[in-house]
Amino acid sequence: MNEVSWKLFAPLSIEGATLLIEHQDLPSGMAVRLGGAGGVVLKPQEAQELLLNLLTGESWVSSRLVWAAPRLHIGQRGYNLSERAKLALIEALQSLLVESQGVAVNPMPKETWQRSLLEITQQRFASVEEALPKLGEVLISLGFKGICLWLRDSNERTLKLVGQYPEASPPEDLLPERHVVYFQVLERNLLIAADDARQDARMTELRDILISRGLGAVLQVVFHGESGLRGVMWIESIQPRKWSNADETLALAMAQVIERILRPLKDDLKIQTPERKSLAVKRSEFEINLAQALSLAQRHGRSLALMRIRVEGMNKAQTEQAAREIAYTLRQSDSLAYLGDQGFALLLSEVRWTAGASRVAHRLLGRLRAALAGLKVGIGIAMYPQDATSMEGLWDQAEQACQKALETGGGIRLLTPGASELQEALSQDGLTLHFQPIFNLSDLELVAVEALVRWPKPKGLHQAGEFLPLAEQVGLMSVQDRWALDKVLDQAALWKPSGVNARFSVNISSETLVDPNFPTVLQEMFSAKRLPTDIIIIELREEAILSDLETASRSLEILKHLGVSIALDNFGTNPLPLTQLKRLPLDWIKLNPALSSSENASLAKAAIDMVHAVGTKAVAKGLEEQSQLTRMKELGADYGQGHILGWPVPAEDLGALLVWGIGT
Repeated sequence: MNEVSWKLFAPLSIEGATLLIEHQDLPSGMAVRLGGAGGVVLKPQEAQELLLNLLTGESWVSSRLVWAAPRLHIGQRGYNLSERAKLALIEALQSLLVESQGVAVNPMPKETWQRSLLEITQQRFASVEEALPKLGEVLISLGFKGICLWLRDSNERTLKLVGQYPEASPPEDLLPERHVVYFQVLERNLLIAADDARQDARMTELRDILISRGLGAVLQVVFHGESGLRGVMWIESIQPRKWSNADETLALAMAQVIERILRPLKDDLKIQTPERKSLAVKRSEFEINLAQALSLAQRHGRSLALMRIRVEGMNKAQTEQAAREIAYTLRQSDSLAYLGDQGFALLLSEVRWTAGASRVAHRLLGRLRAALAGLKVGIGIAMYPQDATSMEGLWDQAEQACQKALETGGGIRLLTPGASELQEALSQDGLTLHFQPIFNLSDLELVAVEALVRWPKPKGLHQAGEFLPLAEQVGLMSVQDRWALDKVLDQAALWKPSGVNARFSVNISSETLVDPNFPTVLQEMFSAKRLPTDIIIIELREEAILSDLETASRSLEILKHLGVSIALDNFGTNPLPLTQLKRLPLDWIKLNPALSSSENASLAKAAIDMVHAVGTKAVAKGLEEQSQLTRMKELGADYGQGHILGWPVPAEDLGALLVWGIGT
């Protein structure tokens, strides 16, 4: 084979290393090479066999290549394939095999459901009604009950049941006003695995649907669009079951079939890359698209978003990979341009609300960080008409926002009213922390102080609830979390020599929790200040965990391994079931303040017993009166927090609280 004839198809980033996927046309057919010059060459049939076994998770051995999940050995190199890396490899092999359809491929030795799945994922169906029976037959052959699909109804948020196989029950819609928690879960997830659907808190509002369909477990893939949810696909099981990685890969492969019906394939989009069909347009064409979209938005009173995306330090292969990741987020009405050293520009031609553009940016940021490990990614967003009303103004706003994102370590910036002021407050220590004591109810000994963020303004001190929604909307939550942690650790280092035993508690957002770099950053912060990790308690709200239970669980395990304590805050708002609580490495569970009222005493007792059953400490919040303090102590709460025990105090008064326990 001619070495110079190999054409790069895609580079995959795995464990900080790059796995090259190349192809070459030969008289006998197309050849696929994995791992570069020292790797392994596969014939189309071998590539197909590898793909089938990647889909199913079954082991496969070939000349100089061994796949035994999660390990892929290529020659002398070995890779641990995460689910994301495995899916990227599956997608690349699928695309190559689709391109080689004109090449003769020896038939598989026998008909298998894996072959059927591969053939289905390579087909293009005209409608979901045509695709669902094919997918359902594969699932039934595997022992599943079937498949169903809900899609958003035109401009409404309602999800309508558009198809099911086999026919199981009369159609029933999913309504955001009726299924509030479930819609929150859908908005924050790509994959939802409910092992015991009728006991899973995320599925509580769907109990009637689950019973009517006779379901014990569901594996769900969510379809997202710029304007919010587009739909959800269920793979159904009659009995409760533990969904495996292979099940999840199967579900995502089937979801790709639906995705291709709902929007064009990435290869049908437009950006020029070597040896490939185009994925983006030139800047001149992009500006024409932007001008047309702006004119329509002005005429019909709509909004649009312009994003500037830059990744520092990309090489040519990584640039192509970034283009693919960005193109994955596009709708047919959107447009993407590659601007050379200036990165990319992305036009979202129809945006219903600011948070819609922010959600797209967050999904895009996650994809780019996973594909380009270690590189700094900055995304700036400008909205029409909120941020600018002209094309030049939008370009300027988006570029400024992107630059600010890169200057502060990467992430997302949206220069909406108040966002610049908040970002300036974060960068120039314009925020402050107050500290509220937490006491052991048995002896009123101080056990911790919780850090609460405040924003001093001329008209008064703003509490976190007044500005954190803005921080979340414009992508500043991670910055705010790291600012708070840094300031808390400063206080911990200041008071460490005094021999104070109390620890410091600080809340972090779901955005920070699912950031794969957060544990490393936190460890570096501890090392820089020479502090033991057990001095910090990380607090999370229930919705931060429920939004992505699997990712949150893995992140919490890593944090627990570092030595920090974990607290679940506000328990009782969207209560996690006992089976899920037992899976989480929790040290404290802080009860919803409503449970401290006299009318909720029986509920408080049940909650405290549940907390103790999973081996954690129960913290009573919202203690305002002596009667509440006495009652929660009698009900078995371990710790307490509230104005009867101590108001939040500024940092300058923290010494009196830590040393003398003022507030008791």
